[in-house]
Amino acid sequence: MHKSKSVALLSSFSRDEIKSFGDFLRSPFFNNNSRVVKLFEELKKAHPEYESRSISKENLYKKLFPGKAYNDQVIKNLNTELFKLEKDFLAHDMLGREPFEKSVMLLMNLTSRDAVQLFEKEAESIETSARENRSKIKDIHLLLNRIEEEKFTNDLINNRQSEATVHILKAGEYLILYFLKNILRININQRINEFSFNAVPEVNLPGEFLKKLDLEALLEFMDKNKTEHTIHIRLLYYSLLCNLNVKDSVIYLKFKKLLFESIDSFTKSEFHHLLHMLESIIAQKINSGMLEYYKDLFETYEYELKNDVYKPHKESPLTVMKYRNIYLSAMKAGKYEWAENFIHKYRDELQKKDRQSIVELSLAQLNFEKGNFEETLKHLQKVRTSQIFYKIDVKILSLMALYEIGHYETALASAESFRKMLAANKTLTEQYREKNKNFAAVFMSLVKAKADNSTGAKDEIMKKIEGITALANKNWLIRKTGGLNQK
Repeated sequence: MHKSKSVALLSSFSRDEIKSFGDFLRSPFFNNNSRVVKLFEELKKAHPEYESRSISKENLYKKLFPGKAYNDQVIKNLNTELFKLEKDFLAHDMLGREPFEKSVMLLMNLTSRDAVQLFEKEAESIETSARENRSKIKDIHLLLNRIEEEKFTNDLINNRQSEATVHILKAGEYLILYFLKNILRININQRINEFSFNAVPEVNLPGEFLKKLDLEALLEFMDKNKTEHTIHIRLLYYSLLCNLNVKDSVIYLKFKKLLFESIDSFTKSEFHHLLHMLESIIAQKINSGMLEYYKDLFETYEYELKNDVYKPHKESPLTVMKYRNIYLSAMKAGKYEWAENFIHKYRDELQKKDRQSIVELSLAQLNFEKGNFEETLKHLQKVRTSQIFYKIDVKILSLMALYEIGHYETALASAESFRKMLAANKTLTEQYREKNKNFAAVFMSLVKAKADNSTGAKDEIMKKIEGITALANKNWLIRKTGGLNQK
């Protein structure tokens, strides 16, 4: 096997990329070293594993330099050049997928030439096209900032200082809009991470920055002066406040009201992203014990499905997490028939690889909620997944179903196996591992008390539950503990 950085990168190329890279290498515009082309032609025969002995350095050298003594430095130099060209190809390929990036580079080039009229026409054309294709551009305001910066530079070069002011102000406005959107998103994501995993940073400069910024006054100024995209910024601000004050229903209702009043202000992907924020806000309320919000969560998902905004793009697959969240919210809202219809209607939008197992798991959860515990176990037996999070879902659901049908010995043995699985897996976050380990520990105490018909265990287990912060399926454990000693 030939090991080098060039081979390591080549192994990541798709078959189409290998073909395109060959065309790239043979173009004299990018490469004029025929030995590098020959090296690539020999290497690609072993794509994608690159484990054939035929591509050892010595064998490659014989094919590239027949009849000559092996020179390690020469083959190293060729590999270095090939690696550089691979990186150039990837950069060129990415640039080809970013037409607006190329357009800005064209403007930068035109700025340095005596082509004022052509520059102005191109700048106007690029800006118009960018606004018309906003949904396809990741950072529209950063792009508009760069266009205005080039307009400003072009005015200065051509001694039009009086006209330059409007462009530098516009450049600043777009940069602020870009910054505000992203600093708010960063703070929202950090707050969600902190809430979910208790990940409190020692130093939080983005958070401290927002604390020092009078965002209310700034938004008031933007509203007064009709600054574009102010509504989007305000919604991000409300979203952050909702995440900082999970139990505050007033700011939540403000966010929700403004979002649905302003639908026409957003592209489909922007609206989808804001709806995702709404889902996250509601989920945090539920996780804080406000179970009445299951109705809001279900209604949000129902709206998304009815209005075809449950995915960012029509061609996107339905993610397993979204599929799972939708049917679970329906079950928690008591909409069992709706949940079952959804499971079957949208199953084909899941990626094929995990589709059948995810459907079986969803039907197991549906049957559990309906009290059909034997059916729950039948569906769980058909689940085949390598995903640790779904393995945990399967294990916990099977434990609860075993308890419900009175198979206590099997439940205890399975719970012990579950504890070992959690301890052995190193990919889980500590908090996620802890809440499931705590479930297993309380569950085993519950099973033993139920099997032994222990009279004094109820209060002890309930006290244990109350003393644990991170605990999976806490409500189910409370209900079952409360039912101990009852006939």
